[in-house]
Amino acid sequence: MIADLANHLWQSTLVAGLAWLVTLALRRDRAKVRYGVWLAASLKFLVPFSALTSLGAQLGWRPMVVASVTPHEVMVNAGGTVFPEQALRIAAHQSAGMSTIRSVWDAAPNVLLAIWAVGATVLIAAWIARWRRLSAIARTSAPLEGGPILETLRAVERRVGLARSITVVSSDSSLEPGVFGIMTPTLMWPSRLGEHLSRAQIEAILMHELTHVRRRDNLAAVVHMLAQAVFWFHPIVWWIGARLVNERECACDEAVLGGGSEREAYAESILTTCRLFTESPLACVSGVTGANLKKRIEHIMLNDIRSRLEPWKKGLLAAAACATLAVPFLIGVMTVKPLLAQKPAGNAAFDVTSVKPNNTGSGMVRMLPAANGGWQAENMTLGMLVRLAFQLQDNQSVGGPKWLYEDRFDVIGTGTSPERDGPLFDKVKTLLTDRFRLVTHVETREQPMFALVLARRDGKLGDKLTSSTTDCTPTGPNGRGRGRAALPQPGERPKCGFNIGPGRLAIGGQTMAAFATNLSRFVGGIVVDRTGLAGTYDIELSYAPDPGISPTGRDLPGGAPPPVANTDAPSIFTAVQEQLGLKLDSTKGPVDVLVIDSAEHPTQD
Repeated sequence: MIADLANHLWQSTLVAGLAWLVTLALRRDRAKVRYGVWLAASLKFLVPFSALTSLGAQLGWRPMVVASVTPHEVMVNAGGTVFPEQALRIAAHQSAGMSTIRSVWDAAPNVLLAIWAVGATVLIAAWIARWRRLSAIARTSAPLEGGPILETLRAVERRVGLARSITVVSSDSSLEPGVFGIMTPTLMWPSRLGEHLSRAQIEAILMHELTHVRRRDNLAAVVHMLAQAVFWFHPIVWWIGARLVNERECACDEAVLGGGSEREAYAESILTTCRLFTESPLACVSGVTGANLKKRIEHIMLNDIRSRLEPWKKGLLAAAACATLAVPFLIGVMTVKPLLAQKPAGNAAFDVTSVKPNNTGSGMVRMLPAANGGWQAENMTLGMLVRLAFQLQDNQSVGGPKWLYEDRFDVIGTGTSPERDGPLFDKVKTLLTDRFRLVTHVETREQPMFALVLARRDGKLGDKLTSSTTDCTPTGPNGRGRGRAALPQPGERPKCGFNIGPGRLAIGGQTMAAFATNLSRFVGGIVVDRTGLAGTYDIELSYAPDPGISPTGRDLPGGAPPPVANTDAPSIFTAVQEQLGLKLDSTKGPVDVLVIDSAEHPTQD
């Protein structure tokens, strides 16, 4: 968030600097042109380039490419369930010292957000108070039903072609003449002002205010006030606001003089109004005496304005406006990330595959290895298959059609050639690409998670966590190569694998990273390893299962009804700490999330 804000601020500041250079080149041209340039710079603060880039990315052509994937080994438990040794990258490994720094850094956005909220609230509250004061003056002022002021106003309205007559009220306040209101403007006219001005001067002042109405200056001011409220901490926003007020008043002065008013009379009317009355306290209530008064009088008297904008300047302004909008949009179109149809390299595929819908309504899910690198899964959703193939924890896959997490399938992959006995994950990925037309991409997102850390400062581990003496590498004597390890008996801890029972975990020869990944399904969130423990371990864990969390995945019912929790057993959080000497700390961190862009129902065979 901070990085995105910083990018937006420097881009908007750059646009403001370019606007200043453009207005310097246009200093002898009409003020309404410079006003338009400054208004565009103001709008840039409210419309980040990233929004245009994202729009381009959405509308742009998104090519589909086939990408190779890195093979990973798998473990098979006593029930035939496959568990990964590593998942998509979770950027959460750090030392104890860095953990403290990270905690401070994580808190910084909240502190900055609180400071911003206080500043914005104070600013908006001040504006609301001023608006209510002006609204009270407008309500208590008497509407003018006749008289020279109203007659002159209606005559000026007809002259400038104003389609809708505005209401004018006589105010006893010390405020200058001003237009109050955004959509239905009301002219607040000081009751004592007419006594000090001639008819020509009154007509010039009214012409000035009607120009504000025609230009919708109050609405534009509200838009910039929104930018000021959001970016109140940035001085450039306030500088642009001053430039907008200055140029809009000069633009109205030019319109008054262009309507036939005498320069001396108009200048005297402004000075008289300034001497007798105070300026409007809000930029969205357009008055007469705003901006740099000395420069305005010089501007009125010297008449050093070109009557028309030169053609090359018009073309330059149009090109700059188009480029400001088109460049980030085209960047989004051209840099759109391709959709990745992940297809493993080499021969990592089943010789024959079969996919059939499972309509039994059963909650039982099974995954079993077969000879020659074959594999079969029963009653599986596509969501479960995706998490298996890409080695994901539950919260690391998002998107996709609704049926992806509901419809069940029986999937069989037959291996008949020994040379095609590649890594199982790669084979399943190929199956998903070929049969389900799965298309995905990876995004990094900030997510809540649990950090698996040492519970004691001295590093002492629990009795149920011991270093493994079994070699579980793919080429080891108990490995998971072409020959399958013997399956353990019910209730027995596997030498290399993972057994799940009601309120019991039995793990053999597994790394802490793999244990953290598998532990996630029992705690309802992503778990990352920050123990710093190397090597492999044997683990036994007894706990009271949480009936609200299914260890089989978010889109599976969990098979048979969940076992009744043993009230004498601790929760899994307590069990991890008491039995393993570890603990689960709640934290946040960047996580690579697999986004499912599209998938199709497979043809049945």
